[in-house]
Order: sequence, then structure tokens, then C-alpha cells
Amino acid sequence: MLHQGIILREGQVTKTIYNLIRDKRYEDVIECIVNLGEAANTRAGLSTLAYCYYHAQKYEEASTCYEQLCTLVPKVAKYKFYYAQSLYQAGIFGDALKVLKQIADNDELKEQCLQLQSAILYSSEDFAGAQSVLNQRTIGTADTLNDEGCLLYQADQYDSAVQRFNTALQVGGFNPLIAYNLALSHFRKKEKTQAIDYTVLRWMLKSLLIVRLADIVERGIRNHPELGIGAQIDTDGSARSVGNPITMALSGITQALNLKAAIEYSENNVEAARDALLDLPPRAESELDPVTLHNIALTDPQGTVAGLRKLAFLLELGPPACPRETFANLLLICCKHEMYETAADILAEHTALTYKYLSQYLYELLDALITAQASAELAEKKLGVLASSLAGKLRSLAAKVQEVRSTTDQNALRNALKDYENALELYLPVVMARAWISWRDDDFVGAEREFRSSAEFCSENPIWRLNAGHVLFMQGDKYKEASAFYEPIIRQHGDDIMSVSAAVLANLCVSYIMTFQNEEAEELMRRVEKAEELKGNMGKQYHHLCIVNLVVGTLYCAKSNYEFGLSRIAHALEGGSGARLYADTWLHVKRCILSLLAGMAKQNVILPNPAIQEVMNFLKSCEVNGLFTPANVYSASEEAPTEPLTIGLEARKLRLLLIKLSEYENE
Repeated sequence: MLHQGIILREGQVTKTIYNLIRDKRYEDVIECIVNLGEAANTRAGLSTLAYCYYHAQKYEEASTCYEQLCTLVPKVAKYKFYYAQSLYQAGIFGDALKVLKQIADNDELKEQCLQLQSAILYSSEDFAGAQSVLNQRTIGTADTLNDEGCLLYQADQYDSAVQRFNTALQVGGFNPLIAYNLALSHFRKKEKTQAIDYTVLRWMLKSLLIVRLADIVERGIRNHPELGIGAQIDTDGSARSVGNPITMALSGITQALNLKAAIEYSENNVEAARDALLDLPPRAESELDPVTLHNIALTDPQGTVAGLRKLAFLLELGPPACPRETFANLLLICCKHEMYETAADILAEHTALTYKYLSQYLYELLDALITAQASAELAEKKLGVLASSLAGKLRSLAAKVQEVRSTTDQNALRNALKDYENALELYLPVVMARAWISWRDDDFVGAEREFRSSAEFCSENPIWRLNAGHVLFMQGDKYKEASAFYEPIIRQHGDDIMSVSAAVLANLCVSYIMTFQNEEAEELMRRVEKAEELKGNMGKQYHHLCIVNLVVGTLYCAKSNYEFGLSRIAHALEGGSGARLYADTWLHVKRCILSLLAGMAKQNVILPNPAIQEVMNFLKSCEVNGLFTPANVYSASEEAPTEPLTIGLEARKLRLLLIKLSEYENE
């Protein structure tokens, strides 16, 4: 018999099939056996089929084969165990537990059955039941220690979990999955750990985690070259899929790289997180495991809408396939991109998940943000209650910290500081939400009032200081105070000014200009230009100087100095050459040009002919280079038109208006 290049000679069938199994060609074995007809229904045929289905991760098909084997040879308890194991992997937990009860008295399989039973209960989130079963298992084995660590991890007892996983590795030798559990516990411990010198501690813990994960990845590359780890980067994402062999799950590769991505994402290093995910073995999107799909959704380069669709798909899968964080992340991303109606609909459709996966604090915060769209007053009231409660808790914890400082108990001091920092992490988003409600309504005085009232606790927080600076800047008469908030940010990144937000650099330049510190503004711009040129030579592209010039140019246009202002804008966009001409930058250009045109139409603005000609040339360059570039930015909740306006078309219309007004003035 000839089957897809596989010759099944008479008398050699068994040898050929076992050779295929040795080579892990499970799909080929399945097709061969299925095509053998009646042989597929024998004990040997069903056993081989079930084994191959299981290792090809087709667990429902494997469970069907093992069910037939249990009927064919009911006295073989091992088939019932494999049947339960396949049901567990398929997510059919109830039936798996029923099958295990049938072989509970089998002495040979007792430990394996207890281990599988505790795994099923753990996956069903019946942690008390899992603990009860765990108490019946053999003490001190690597598997038991690992499962004890998992239950401790679930109970947020990360120190004890780390001890169990370390002991499990010592007892049983290196196991990538246990090593991953250890790294994950360290990660959670890092999230909860605070200290006086938190920056140094966080760096040390991150380094430790990266080293542990690198060990798993290096072993995976060495032991499983067939998985193509890193091939997506080498081929720009076009590598052929390796599927989902069971060796991938057992190697810990996907878990380790997903955790590495989570570490980078938690540090706001989205590009690094995306790179970690690109190191994963190449797979089609339909083949991705839920955790990988979830992490790709959070870092999706295609934009917010694509990421939200992936998260919504995962949410529809439901537990246990859907990662626990999916529900909260979906709601937070909707609110971040001001898709409040969508967030409200998701909450209404999944009320059971609201109580299961959202903390009371997060629910109240999201509820207030959604409420703000209908009633700012009611939202402010809800946030006020939450802020008052947290402020009271912070004062109480601050007093406790001072009390413990007078003792010599360093452990108690660490715990007190940790509790205070955790409460502060909850308080800061509430402060920002209250200030945002005022900011949204252009009530910058009200936003400033909120920042002043929270300064008692947040004044040293960099995010708080940044936004406080923005609020002062927007008031138009507090540039000096805004500079005092922006300058420490620049000093903090003195060696790498490109790591500072372009908005901060631009606002500080404007603040200097408005307070007659032109030399300081020029010096800052020179520093940015030099740093950007240096980074450009290293192959990195930055638009900081472009944004600074755009903002400064807009400022001068707002002060009716169009000749200088538009020259700065043209300089920012390199004369409209196209390299930095896109919807975001074009928005500033057309606002200033329209302001000029309005002034000329009202005969409030007179521009010299050479300056008008420069603006004409700039617009003509934008017309040519922006012919196919969309002119507008669309939010995640907006649907872009099929034929959007382009920068080239808008530049042509603006140039025509400028020509008409110039001719009118010259008549």
C-alpha cells in the first residue's frame, strides 16, 4: 500500500508505523491506521490511534478511542486512566472525574489518579478540593511539591510557592515547567514587593527572572531544534508553522517567552514584549494557545481594534481556555481608548465574570469612568467616595510605617511599606480619573485642585508629576510652575534625552519661550537635535525634534507671528518632503494654515509676498509627497471611510485658498 510517500509493505506494517511514531509523525500514523479498515477497531489499532491522537493534541479524538478500548477490554485500568487524562486535556472535567472514580481503588495507579484528580480540580478552580486530594498524595516528590507550590501561588503566598518550586527542582532535577512556575512566582512576588530602594530591587528581580527564563529557552533551542524558536524574527514573520507538537508544551518554551513578554509589558516596553513573542515557534493564528493570543492582542501592531477582537474571541471561549486577565484587560483597553459604550455592553453581557474576575476596586473605578459619559457629577461622587476611602487607608498605613520605623523589626517595616505602596497604587488611578473628568471639560483649574489635594501622597510619583505639569501648562499663565515639574524629568534622563516624551520636551520649550527664557529653549532644542542625530546614525528613527518644532511653530502662529511660526513648522517636516508627513503632523499644519487664511480673509493678518511664496512652496511639496497619505486620524471606535481624504488633496485645497486670498489682497 502506498500512502503519501509511505509504503506499507505486507509484513512490514507494524515496523513502518512504529518508525513513524519514533519520528513523531503522528498525523501520518493516524491516516495510515484509519485507512487500514477493520484493523483500526482492534485493541492494537485503537491503542496506537489513541496514543497518536493524544500526542497530536487532538484530545477529544483520543478520548473517543480510549472509551472504545475501555469497552473492549474493561479490566485494563490503565485505559481508563488514559481516557480520563484525555478528557481532562479536552477540558471535559466532569466526565474525567467520573472515570477516575472507577479506578480509585487501583493500587498501581493510585498516585497517578490522585495527581490527575488534583489537576482537574485545580483547573476547575476548586482549590479547596485540590488541596484535599493533595493531602492524600505521597509527600516530598517533585510532582507533589510542584502542585503544592501551585496552590500556594493561587493563594498569593508567593514566598512559600518559591520554596516549594525550588525544592521540587532539587528533588527531581531540572523540569522546564517547574522552572517556569518558579519564574512566574518570582514575577508575582516582584509585582507585590516594594522597598525603600524599589528601583534597584525591581531591576535585580527583573534580571533574575530574565536569567531563569533564558535557561528554559536555551534548553528548548538545544533539545528541540525542530520547533524553530526565533525563526519568525529571522524570516520577518513568514516562517512555516510547526504546529502544536506535544514537545512544545512540555518544553516550557511558550510559557517562558510569554512570561518574558509580560515582564517587558509590565515595564511599558511594548516593543520588547512584541520581540519576545516573535521568538515563539512559528504558528498560524488559529493554532495559537489562549495565553499567546491574549498577549499578542495586548501588543498587536495592527492597532487597537485588532487586539480587541482577539480579546473578545477569547472571552467568548470562556474558562478554562480564556486567561483570567482577559476580561479586565478588555474593559481597561476599551476605557483607555474612550470606547465607554462598548465597555458598558461587555459588563452587562458578562455579569457573572464581573464578580468572578474583577476586584471591587476595579469594578468601582470602571463603573465611575463609564458613568462619567452620562453624568460627570455622579461619576465625581463615586470617585470621591473611593478616593476618600483610600486616602484614609493611606494615612493609617503611613502612621503604621512611622510607628514601625522606631523599632528594629526590619521585616515588619518591609511589610508596612509594601502595604502602603500597594494602597498608593490603587489611589493614583482614582486621582487621575477625577482630574481627567475636569480636563475633559477644559476645567484645568478643577484638575489642578485635584492634584493639589492629592499631593500629600502622590507628589513624588513621576506619573503624577508629569500630569500635574500638563495641567499647569494648559492654563496658559502658569508656565513657570509647569517648568518646575518638567525640568526634573529632563534631568532624570540627562544621559538619554530621547527617552523623554516628545510632548514634555515641546511643552518645556514653550514654557521657556513664554517666560522669556529663549536661551534655555534653544539649548534644549540643540540637545534634542544632537541626540536625535546620534540615534539616527545608529539606525533608530525619532521624531522628537519634529514635534518640538511643530509645537513651537504652532505657538508663534497662535501669537500671530505666522512668518516665523510657519517656517518652524516647514522645518519640522523637512519642507514637506514626506518622511515626517502623516496624519498626526499634518493636523498641526492645517490648523495653522487655516488660522492664517482666516486672518487674511478678515484682513487682520498681512504676510509679506516672500513669506506667502514660502508657504505656497511648502504646501505644494506636501501635495506631491502626501498624495496617497490619509489626512485624518481615526480612533479605535471610528470606522475609517473606504476612500479617506489624503494630505495631498487637502494641501491642494489650502494652496488654492491662499492663492485666491493673495490675489484679493493685491487687487
